[in-house]
Amino acid sequence: MLKVIGEKKLLESPKKLISAENLPQMAASDLVDGLKNYQLWWVFAAHDIKQRFRRSLLGPFWLTLSMGIFVGSLGFIMSQLFNQEIKVFTPYLAIGIIFWALLTSIIMEGCTSFITAEGYIKNVPMPLSAHFYQVVARNIIIWAHNMVIYLVVFILFIHSFSVYNLLFIPGFLLFLANAIWIGLMAAILSARYRDIPQVITSFIQVVFFVTPIFWSVTNFPKRPAFVDWNPCYHLLEIVRAPLLGQAPNNLSWLAALGILCVGLPITLYLYRRAYARIPYWV
Repeated sequence: MLKVIGEKKLLESPKKLISAENLPQMAASDLVDGLKNYQLWWVFAAHDIKQRFRRSLLGPFWLTLSMGIFVGSLGFIMSQLFNQEIKVFTPYLAIGIIFWALLTSIIMEGCTSFITAEGYIKNVPMPLSAHFYQVVARNIIIWAHNMVIYLVVFILFIHSFSVYNLLFIPGFLLFLANAIWIGLMAAILSARYRDIPQVITSFIQVVFFVTPIFWSVTNFPKRPAFVDWNPCYHLLEIVRAPLLGQAPNNLSWLAALGILCVGLPITLYLYRRAYARIPYWV
């Protein structure tokens, strides 16, 4: 199936002449064509996961089981350290870990999306953006498996639905849109400068500790400035609060929208400038 879809898409891909005049249009067209060819990169993403867990009984659920054990152990330990009820703290921790993993995986794997696809980029006529979309699709599939942890936590600790749960839909779309532009920017910069993946990995490790994931802002009498000015906190808040049956604060909505409105145009501009150079950089 993978071979049939790939051959079909490749036959449909016309040859294009790159020039300074049509470069901006071609870059925008590449992003759109990549989205239209969703069957191609979605099948590639599923194939990556199948190959990774080939001959495994649980498949991707090994990642879910590993994360579930981590969440359960850390939830018990941290609830005792912070003197919080385990039925309150564990859902907070589980949702934070699940979505932090999705955000950081898209960014860090996005760093190498063009680099690892060097062979395809130089030899196969397919949209350049499809290689990045493949990374996004692969991590969404893994995220869907990890959401089983939330279902278990919901059954054990939350029990009831709230009207605020519906806010998860716009919150998740906004969260994902921000993760995508950050990951695409990381992919572009990493193709040009090979030190960027190491820099981003180190930066994410630091941000992890200053982002309320395994600790809550309610532990402080006054919310620290590094929380209010932390974009990751606001991105997590717009998906975590609805899943906990709460309404995200207005500041988090505004911050997430502001980040998208600023970051997306910059990323599109970078992609337009780098589109013709990426095959040479990798």
